[in-house]
Amino acid sequence: MAAKSFVKSKGSNKDERPRHSDSKKRKCNNDNSASSSSTPSNKKRALKHERQSHRKHAPTVRSSKEIWNELRVKNNDKATNAKLCTELHGLLKGKCMEVAMQHDASRCVQGVLQFGSAEQRRDVVLELCDAGGGGGGGNGKANQKNNQSINLAELCKIQYAHFVVLKMIKYCARDETCVKLIVKSLKKQMTKLAVHSVGSRVVELLFATFPSKSIAPLKRELYGPQYALFSTAIPSKDKESSAPSLPSLAAFIENDPIKLESTLDHLQSILQKGLDKSLTGFAYFHSLLLDYTSIAKPNDIRSFLTPALAEHSLHLLSTRAGTKVVCDCIAYGNVKDRKKMIKCLKGYTRSSLLHRDAYLAVLRMCDVMDDTVLVNKMLLAELQKNSDLTGAAAADDEEEKKLSPISDLVLSDTGSKLFLLLLVSKEEKSTDDDKKKTSADTLRWQKYLDPYEISVLHRNPTIIENEQCVPTSKKGDETRRQELAVYMKDLLIEVCVKHTEEMMKSKPGSRVLMEVCECYPSAELFTAIVEACVKNTGMLEDPVGHLTLKHIFLSESKKELEDDEPSLARMFYSKFDKCLGELASSNRGAFVLWALIQTSAQEEVKTALKPHAKNIEKLAKGGTESGKDGKERKPLAGCEVLLEALKT
Repeated sequence: MAAKSFVKSKGSNKDERPRHSDSKKRKCNNDNSASSSSTPSNKKRALKHERQSHRKHAPTVRSSKEIWNELRVKNNDKATNAKLCTELHGLLKGKCMEVAMQHDASRCVQGVLQFGSAEQRRDVVLELCDAGGGGGGGNGKANQKNNQSINLAELCKIQYAHFVVLKMIKYCARDETCVKLIVKSLKKQMTKLAVHSVGSRVVELLFATFPSKSIAPLKRELYGPQYALFSTAIPSKDKESSAPSLPSLAAFIENDPIKLESTLDHLQSILQKGLDKSLTGFAYFHSLLLDYTSIAKPNDIRSFLTPALAEHSLHLLSTRAGTKVVCDCIAYGNVKDRKKMIKCLKGYTRSSLLHRDAYLAVLRMCDVMDDTVLVNKMLLAELQKNSDLTGAAAADDEEEKKLSPISDLVLSDTGSKLFLLLLVSKEEKSTDDDKKKTSADTLRWQKYLDPYEISVLHRNPTIIENEQCVPTSKKGDETRRQELAVYMKDLLIEVCVKHTEEMMKSKPGSRVLMEVCECYPSAELFTAIVEACVKNTGMLEDPVGHLTLKHIFLSESKKELEDDEPSLARMFYSKFDKCLGELASSNRGAFVLWALIQTSAQEEVKTALKPHAKNIEKLAKGGTESGKDGKERKPLAGCEVLLEALKT
């Protein structure tokens, strides 16, 4: 029997014994499942509920969370939300501050602010603002005894509770009573909140949402005690609004220069704390930086601000104020800081040029950076390739090849200004035609920019070294411009040839096209312009297209061209010589032909237009049309100018 049993056990399956033991374990587990409360997970859950039961207002919080779970359902109608919100407000009334401090119950107070009525929101705001004695109200003293150290400003600094304040600002911005209560509760706290890692979010939304006149007392605190005490309000120029406005920080310092040092020290301390906590993404912080640069000397910007912001430049380009600060840092920074800043912009050249504000930083970098090879490598090289969007939009490779990488830039108002600054000399003054719109001393490159852009891109930034003004760039403006223009020459000619018609009809594009024709005239480029006019017969009637042709002809008329040099005027005449009379019958066409007469093709054009002189004279004088209708026809100014040119 022993042998049999041995043989049986030896030939048996190896997994038999483990199965037998597993079945025993399973049986034991099933027996233990009857007392499920003894498992570790249930013990933790029980401990959690026990811990929550010892919190303040535990039953209220439990009921409020159940209501909030129903309130947040997106499919609820207004009546259901109103009913639930009334019930929730009734539970939380008088307990909002304590509940808002709890991380899992803060959302209940937010629910009342989001879904409640105007009256319910006002009650919550009044309770929270009165909690620390910040505002008026009958319950203020009682709440202050219970929460001596808790007020709205402290609520702004707590990770979960600050969301309640954000909801207050968002949903109560149109209620003047709530706005006054919130502003009053945050007074004398702004210098701490503005540099707090959590409170800064509240300050950001507060300054972006509330009216500027309401938050003026809070902004005053950020500029230091000197400004807060001694700044005098300026009477409002608006007749409808009688509320006075505060002077800018630069105007305040200009009127009282003695307070410059103390104000700078205060701003530097706030800005340093904000930079240590990486607050460069907030718009209010950008405004503070801009106010600092408005009163600081170039040496202060170079020594304090530029090194601190060099690696955070990209974050500042989201706003107008931040971009202005970056431009000042680029202008007054040293070579090392400029290299750090240009590395931050690498890969963002195209998106920056298409941004409403950030394009100025790219223009400033190209304007003052001496290392043009590095500028080309970091910024301009990105423009040599099509963007991802253009590649995705192209149907196939052949269609993609037809598109120029910079077609979107030359047709945009902001992106085209980079190419205009590279094409136009900084020393060249406005021509006689330009002086009609600008002053005689205006430089030609400035006519493409607005006054704000000219102030940002001011020339020859200098600092003080050894009591002497020293320029921050060693290379000359014209040398720098010519070196950068070489990198973009082929690309600019290519875009003008491939997208001629689009550029002629676009204001930004037409400016680039005219300057390319001025700097790099070629037969290929002029042929593309003539072909665009032939292909689109209405080009001479287009409000922008006819002006483009007119200005190119006038620009060519100032040059003395040899017979073998390419001439747009001669090409245009050879293509349209048989239909010049038809072109002269319209006002815009007549202006184009007048400009054509000023060029080297003058005699040929006059000869071709002589048979049509009577008709041109008739259109220039106007009068009543012959026929049944007998409509009054206005005299055409273009025909009048063209007629005078034919007579001379």
